[in-house]
Amino acid sequence: MRKDNSDFSTAFVSEAGSYIDNRDYFAFMETDDMACYVLADGLDSDQELRSAEMVVKTVLENFMEKPSMSKRRLMRDLREAQEWLQFESRRVRLKASLLMVVTNYNKMVYVSCGNVRLYHFRNGRLNFRSKDHSLAQSLADDGRIPDEATSTHEERGNLLEYLGNPNGVHAHYTKKTQLADGDVLLLATAGMWEGVELAEMLGALEEAKDPVMLTDTLEEVLLSKQRKAVNNYTAAAVYVNKVFQEKPKDRRKLIKRILIGLLVFIVMGTGAWITLARMAANKAAALEAMVESAQAADDYARAGDYAKALKSYSEAKNAAVKINDKIHKRLYTGEQKVAQLIVDGDGYVEKVDFAKAEASYEKARKTAGLYPPFNVKDIEHKIGQLDSYAETASWMKDGDLKFQGGDYTNALKLYKKASKAALESGYTSAQKELEKKIAGTNDKLAAIQQQLKEIQAGKLQAKGDRLMKDLDYEGAIDAYSGAEEIYQEIDKLESVLAMERSIAKAEEKQSAEQQKNNQPPAGLGLSDGALNDMNAENATGTSPASAAATPAAASQPKAAATGSAETGAVKKEASSSAASLSPSKSSSTGDGNASSAKSANSKEQGAADSASKAAGASGSASQDQTAVNGS
Repeated sequence: MRKDNSDFSTAFVSEAGSYIDNRDYFAFMETDDMACYVLADGLDSDQELRSAEMVVKTVLENFMEKPSMSKRRLMRDLREAQEWLQFESRRVRLKASLLMVVTNYNKMVYVSCGNVRLYHFRNGRLNFRSKDHSLAQSLADDGRIPDEATSTHEERGNLLEYLGNPNGVHAHYTKKTQLADGDVLLLATAGMWEGVELAEMLGALEEAKDPVMLTDTLEEVLLSKQRKAVNNYTAAAVYVNKVFQEKPKDRRKLIKRILIGLLVFIVMGTGAWITLARMAANKAAALEAMVESAQAADDYARAGDYAKALKSYSEAKNAAVKINDKIHKRLYTGEQKVAQLIVDGDGYVEKVDFAKAEASYEKARKTAGLYPPFNVKDIEHKIGQLDSYAETASWMKDGDLKFQGGDYTNALKLYKKASKAALESGYTSAQKELEKKIAGTNDKLAAIQQQLKEIQAGKLQAKGDRLMKDLDYEGAIDAYSGAEEIYQEIDKLESVLAMERSIAKAEEKQSAEQQKNNQPPAGLGLSDGALNDMNAENATGTSPASAAATPAAASQPKAAATGSAETGAVKKEASSSAASLSPSKSSSTGDGNASSAKSANSKEQGAADSASKAAGASGSASQDQTAVNGS
């Protein structure tokens, strides 16, 4: 590796001088094969950004990605630094002078823009110095002032080139310079070379044994002059103690390369003829493509398909450019413009910008007469349809407002009205859009209708639930049946099944109540003889009380709770029935003993009390029992 077989040592000093901020910036990078040293001097007064630091870091970052000594690569790095300064120039214009030295440890190149200087010392003498981009240097180049006067001339700070220049970057790039053992490279900003003359630099170089001693000595010389104001100053010294030794060139390889170059030249000469033949063939193919594209474009224009005509005219024009046919190029360009105007007008119609559409159509109409493929009447027809299109668009817009406000019924009317007008006027794009709007509005109305039906079914379902609680099973069945029909209509299958279950439950409750009302409890305040008589009458179907009780029980499907007054009446009726039955029992026995009659009366009285208690528990059952006792 080159670095391991060479010896380069570097040191630098950089201070603010009499100022608070130091706007100079130096950095370097040494890789295995190359090294890069960059020094910049900030020329602006921005308080937040440091232009010198920005450009140095940008250059070194690019060098790190791909180290190179080529002019193209290094100039590209400077252009990126220039673009970065211009991008960040928001408050003030950022400016900087820059010097970039690149070496492969055997040769070196440098790029400078501004007035940061490079001094190359060899054998204790100045080998060369870089030139500034200042008005003073320009005067020296013209021979109007001595070259050594550029360091003290009043125009030394008047820079003609610098990074951040709005006119672009114009840097100076040198060819490769061979390095030798013992060479010293000194990079210095204006603050250093303005205060230290060349003779003083040579004296310091003679005393210094390493870069640290050299930079320190230069700083002492600068400060020893005790100027009132000391600018920012920076000096960086690179001691080339040993350069990398490259292998000597082999003459045989050089001759071999020359022969290969001659062979390549001969081959390229032969290839040139082949290339010319191919160019002729390509030109013929381009001519054929031009004619075909132009014919297709004319056909599309006559058919009114201006979008395809525009594409074909563009292809024909490009083919004319390839064969350098200026006449056809001008023709196809004009036809392309007409087609473009018509296509633009159609586009404005799509965007509902009818004013721009009319302007575009008018321009096309004025020039379409110059080109036969275009039909002027077709363009005039497009212009005439714009009023109808505008009216259709207005109705559609009003419909949109209604739709947004939730007035879907009136929105649908406006959409249908606009759709009819679009169909009559041939407003195809609006018609397609209106079809979507009509479908969307119908969906909204259908959704609202379904919601209303769901609400109606929900109310019927709630009504059925209330009637079930009130034991009105017949009314509950009717309510559930109505809700079921609505749920079936709107395809709410789960709700339909729920209603069927509710109806089945109500019917079950109703059937149980009817059975309960049709079968009275046994032994309700009756003697054994009376019960036997009732059973006999029920068996023959001739009992008036039973006949009367059956339809009464059938006519009342639900149980009604009785008040305390009704309960008292039933108790009295049951007691009187028991009293009336007791004498009949006594008389029917004839000569029975007194103890038997007393026992029978006690049993009947107990039955009557039981009937009274039963009547208090159920109103309808009390009425049936009272009717039996009364019989």
